[in-house]
Amino acid sequence: MNFLYQTKSLLISSEQDVINLSKKESASILVISDSHGSENNLKIILEHFAEECDAIVFCGDGIFEFTSLLENIRKNKKLSKSLSPVIALVRGNGDDNEYAVDFNLSEDENAEKNYILEIPDELNFKAAGMNIFVTHGSVYGVNYGFSELENKAETEKSDLVLYGHTHIADRMDNAGTVFINPGSCSLPRGGFPPSCAVIKLPGDQEKISCTFYERKVSITEGISFIPFFI
Repeated sequence: MNFLYQTKSLLISSEQDVINLSKKESASILVISDSHGSENNLKIILEHFAEECDAIVFCGDGIFEFTSLLENIRKNKKLSKSLSPVIALVRGNGDDNEYAVDFNLSEDENAEKNYILEIPDELNFKAAGMNIFVTHGSVYGVNYGFSELENKAETEKSDLVLYGHTHIADRMDNAGTVFINPGSCSLPRGGFPPSCAVIKLPGDQEKISCTFYERKVSITEGISFIPFFI
């Protein structure tokens, strides 16, 4: 990514890249949620997966860490080169709705440094012709059931819903809509490891595939990501 800009749709991207993503024949999306203070976990996931993905979605509760990484992206060449061209951020119940970020885009020391990122409660965008709805999940009561989120998906005509909040990796297919929670990358629940997810969209309304990954650390092999199934 050679720029940082928030579009009218509140995606961090260029308008052209948003259009390109919507028209791709197939697309891959990295989904992360609930980092809750662990910027390092978030950075490692982005550096490992983002370069191979067409979009990044962060489902909330950790926006401060994400924007901190963006603020220092010029100092991290590996992350700068690997970030996906489209980024979607939504507000979790522990996040603010605006963040002042110094993107370090100007060489002029007297230039205005802070750029205000607006963090919405929910977002809609298209990838490979599919309608994607993103929210944290707290306002839809996902800890207690999915009826409200299912109703919202029906209203939005969503093919794919991405959410967080429960800290439990999950996939549910219902009435033509796929609901995916990547789990928490730092504080998982339900016996799951810290996780993220990579979603493959084949386009043409074919089956959506999702692989969940846990981070493994060993003295001999260092950090690796291992697929797991739910």
